[in-house]
Amino acid sequence: MITEQRHRARRGAVAAGLTAAVAAVFTASVALGSPAVQPAEALQALLGGASETANTIVNTVRLPRVLAALMCGAALGVSGALLQTLFRNPMADPYILGVSSGSVLAIGVALLAAPLLGITPSSIPSLYTAAFLGALAVTLLMTSISGIVRSVTTVLVVGVMLGYLSYAATSILAVLADIERIRAFTYWVFGSFSGSRWSLLTPAIPALAASLIFIALLAKQLNALLLGEEYARSMGMHIGAVRVLAVAAAAFPVSVVTTVAGPIGFIGLSAPYLARQLTQTSDHHTTIPFSALVGALLTASADLAARMLLRPVELPVTAVTALFGSPLIIYLLLKGRGVFY
Repeated sequence: MITEQRHRARRGAVAAGLTAAVAAVFTASVALGSPAVQPAEALQALLGGASETANTIVNTVRLPRVLAALMCGAALGVSGALLQTLFRNPMADPYILGVSSGSVLAIGVALLAAPLLGITPSSIPSLYTAAFLGALAVTLLMTSISGIVRSVTTVLVVGVMLGYLSYAATSILAVLADIERIRAFTYWVFGSFSGSRWSLLTPAIPALAASLIFIALLAKQLNALLLGEEYARSMGMHIGAVRVLAVAAAAFPVSVVTTVAGPIGFIGLSAPYLARQLTQTSDHHTTIPFSALVGALLTASADLAARMLLRPVELPVTAVTALFGSPLIIYLLLKGRGVFY
């Protein structure tokens, strides 16, 4: 009882700390930039009481951008936690496993190849659909491969190779497309929240929120899968149905994130790992919300760093996330898989 109370107190303190950190990054993101806006004036702008210039900067440019970073980060963190349970692999990540690349290729087909055939599916719903189908196809393929091949390293290598294949196909499409469409496509390729606008976020934020809630509702089933398929069957769980639901639930938020900001790497790997380390548990009732918090914090921080480090030049967000994501992968490879409690 005492130990459980300590764990609850620890998780409460961690949740409070993460929430405060997210609030601090949110404030910095709407205030910092060129031109800078004082925190007090940024707050007034959010309430509609600042000058016209401050209102435009904060509410039209920076607020949708930081909201996109927070929601996309939370979605990637939760999707990563789900994929790591599905593959029973702490290095599973939408970016590493090629899921993001599948979305990018599908969007590339929609933006670059379809116009060659006289089709122009450039509306937001069509891009969401294309991105989802691309992510779903890769996730289903990787799930099938993981069921056949038991080597964790082999599964990861296959995922990386799928990413390279998607990149090769996308490069071919880019060569065949006209210059204007290539310029539009580079927004997704490099990974950036600079194009986040309310017209794009209006459907994206409710979709991401719904996907997070749906994944949270799968916590009991994911806990059973973490203990092994035999245990899950003994609990009366239909493994096949749960896997199909989990695959779709993992692919959908990744497709939305890719449509909004392009492929954002390493958040889906780092956030669940850090959530488990901070909370000292693998119970999905805990790790899912904490993965969302950590993912939101990491992504918003990376976006702020991408804007501020080399001003006025803006870095791709994935270039920043790779700075801490790549060392983490090396650490996990050297340590082994003993990171699920």
